[in-house]
Formats: sequence, structure tokens, C-alpha cells
Amino acid sequence: MAIFGDPAIRQHQIDGFAIGDPRTVNHSGELSIRRNHGGPHIPNSGALEPDQDGEAGTGIGRAHAKAILIGEHTVVYGLPALAFPLPDLAVEAVARLTATTEVSRDPVEWRTHAGEYRFICGPDSALEQCRSGPMASLLTAMHRWRFETSAVEVRIHSTVPPARGLGFSAACATAVVRALADLLGAPLDDNSLYELVQVGERIAHGNASGVDAAAVVSPTPIRFEAATSRPLHIEHDLTLVIADSGGAGSTEQSVALVRSVLGHSTDSAGRHLTRAAAIIEAAQTSLMTGRLSELGERLTDFQSLLSELGVSTAAIDRIVHAAVEAGAHGAKLTGGGLGGCVLALTEPVCAQQVALAMSAAGASATWTVSTKDWFR
Repeated sequence: MAIFGDPAIRQHQIDGFAIGDPRTVNHSGELSIRRNHGGPHIPNSGALEPDQDGEAGTGIGRAHAKAILIGEHTVVYGLPALAFPLPDLAVEAVARLTATTEVSRDPVEWRTHAGEYRFICGPDSALEQCRSGPMASLLTAMHRWRFETSAVEVRIHSTVPPARGLGFSAACATAVVRALADLLGAPLDDNSLYELVQVGERIAHGNASGVDAAAVVSPTPIRFEAATSRPLHIEHDLTLVIADSGGAGSTEQSVALVRSVLGHSTDSAGRHLTRAAAIIEAAQTSLMTGRLSELGERLTDFQSLLSELGVSTAAIDRIVHAAVEAGAHGAKLTGGGLGGCVLALTEPVCAQQVALAMSAAGASATWTVSTKDWFR
């Protein structure tokens, strides 16, 4: 995948990681992670201790952002969602043992500056009091691997913007769990990783469907349905413009809002979900057959449904309208809504004018995403 743009467009600034940085993405486009394959033994506190300076070996874990093409919110009710990874927006976590007695108790405490985060979990950290998804995933992993006598410090570097519907919390939790597994030499299969990340996602978002946890580790687009994902093998190219609406979204609030709307009437809920299912299936057919104009129409149809469910905003609606008027095949919010990002499907020759139009309509940043070199 490539991210490119014109200097005139206010592109998202990625600090610390260059696009295509080999520390983050290998040549196949898949995220790499250093693993210790020495066996399932988990060292006890006597076998792996901080040195006299409070430092020991480190573990590294990585993950990437995602964008939901279609199916957000209705995926919570068992319908499919189509999502794809954004490997050039990445998270890297570094875990190490520490002799400090300090532990982090609130997610506000662990942000150091833009894109950089730090927190410490130890024997005194209580999962039931945890308000941070990545911290909850780390604590659960420590308990599962019976490593509860030493504190662990985690430092995170992220180029994924938080609260924008791009999978920030899931990517951070994934990177953190992978870093701890790397530090301890612990076995970590895909199912265990998904379960541990989902612990954090429920803290972060309430009723989390699991699509983010699946998408932030997938090297390919996926169809996610009823806690199961399968890869989508797309044989053609897509060009997307993702725009930040300028307002933070809240998945937990938007999920609760949709639940309230659908809960007013069983008949109305049935009609909404039946309509959503038809749009999603039609969108996948168009996606797999390369009928991009039809796919764009389905995206716009789904945006109308999301508006009816109450999770769009005036700012999102303006950006969606501007994208379509500028030549996009279709556009919609992506993620939880109530802020966050808009996704527009366009032709490569129209990408710049679509991005400029979205910026003029109020977008605070745009990412132009080409799948030409990556989806195959």
C-alpha cells in the first residue's frame, strides 16, 4: 500500500516513522514481529529480572491501523463487515521489566506527547479498575502467563491517530501483547492474541464486535462476521481518500446510541438490519468483481443508513457530500462515527481533487491510499 499526496493538501504528519520504514512493514506488506521461538516456558521473576539500573531485555510488538469499508455498527448484530488494513499507519510497542513501584492507573497518565505513550503495570494493578484497553490487555496477558511478580513498563510509538475510527485502541493493545510475549518468550497464537486484545476492546468500547482486533493484524482485506474473519483476495486496484472530520469519535457512545435507536422498535430494527445486510452483500459483490461505481453507490447507501441510526454528524455529512460532488464514486463515515473519519472511493486521477474538496469542506487532514502495490 502506498500513501501519497500533494503538498497543497494537508496530509497527516507521521512523526518518527518514515513511510515504508523497514522496522514496521516488510517487503510483502505484512507486519513483522520478532518472536522468541525457544519454547512455551515462561520465566519466573527469578529467571528474568531488571538489572541494578532497573533495565532488562526488551520485547517488541507491532500492529497497524484499519479502515472499515462497510458494515460498522451492524456488525455488532451479527452482520458482516468488510475491512482492510492500513500498514503505513503503524504502532510499535516496547516492553521491559522495571524495578519501579510506580504503576499507571488512568489512561490520561500514560500519554507523554503526540504519538508517544508510556505506562507501567505491576502486581498491584487491578484489572477491574483499569480504564485503558491496552493496559487491560497487558494485565490479562500477564495473569494468563502467570507473570505477576515484576512490573512491566511499556512504551508505545503510534502513527495511528486516536479516536478517529482507524483502530487505534486495538492496534495499541495488539502491539502491547505481542511485545510482552516477545519479552517473555511466551507462545502466542492468533486465537490467543485475538482474545487478549478483545479484553481491552471491551474496556475501550463496551460491546466490541471484534472486527478491529481482527483487522489490525491481518495482512489482507477481510470479511468479518460473528467473531470470524476470512481474507478477501481482491484482483484489482482501489484508490481511497480518508479524511479526518476534525472531531474525535467515541465508539462506546455511538454503539450505545445505535442500540437505543434499534431498541425502540423490533420491526424497525429488523428493517434496518435487513437493509444493511443487502447493502453489504451487494457491496462485496461489486468489490470482488471490480464494479467500483456500483461499490461507491453502496457506500453512499450505507452512509444514509448510518445517518438514520444517528452516528453521522453535520461535519461528516459535509465532507461526504463534498467528496461525491468532486467526483468520488461514493463516500461514508468509517468507524464508530460521532466524529472521526470519512472514507471516499475514487479513481486515481480524481484523488487529489477529492482530497482538496474534503479539506475545503472542513477535513483537518487527508490520507490518499492506493492499494495498487499491496492487495495482490
